[in-house]
Amino acid sequence: MVNPKFIIGVIVFIFAFFCGVSMAQELVPTDEMALIIVVVHPEGKPNAVGETVTFKSRKTGKLYRVVTGADAQAKLLLPEGDIYEMSYKDFLTEKDYSMMEVPSEPGMATYEVEVIYQPAKVFKLENVYFDFGKASLRAESYPSLNELAEMLKLKPAMVIEIAGHTDDVGDDASNLTLSQQRAESVRNYLIKKGIAANRIIAKGYGETMPVAGGTSDEARQKNRRTEVKIISQ
Repeated sequence: MVNPKFIIGVIVFIFAFFCGVSMAQELVPTDEMALIIVVVHPEGKPNAVGETVTFKSRKTGKLYRVVTGADAQAKLLLPEGDIYEMSYKDFLTEKDYSMMEVPSEPGMATYEVEVIYQPAKVFKLENVYFDFGKASLRAESYPSLNELAEMLKLKPAMVIEIAGHTDDVGDDASNLTLSQQRAESVRNYLIKKGIAANRIIAKGYGETMPVAGGTSDEARQKNRRTEVKIISQ
């Protein structure tokens, strides 16, 4: 027969454990740590899900990073008596935003922080490479594309276009075909990483939308690029 005291002890332990987990998830301010409630939204739009904000301590250089959740807000505790440099992530680009002072005062403090920004609509995907004259992705592209996939998972409502662009070497028709194939290669990679196919459009533009004039190697390198256009979010 199992000892009843043993059963009661196990029940008490399980109850305490789950209560502890639940309590650990609730952030509360202390005498030394202020509670920061963060909301982020594009200008003129509602608070957004999957937005990343970073606070950098002026004293220690330590980074405190949060991502807005399903309720379109994020919470964190910051040590009092410090100034923090705030930045946010506009798509994949980290951008400086503002400074925030968290004074050291008696009692427990809570601050609400609102980050408002004007999002860009087109982004160049850095460090995405293809084999020469082909649509096959090189392994050096994977870290950048993995970061894009993770960002899309944080923003489940976002729909994007992958835009492929070439330089002016070769004939127009071949470049248009190659750019379409490269855009589809990126799309297929993201789908394999778990992004729904209906959230990604692949479009090749060939050499029709150069960003640099001339025929120098530098100009052509700038024109050979993969971009992401935000269709909706």
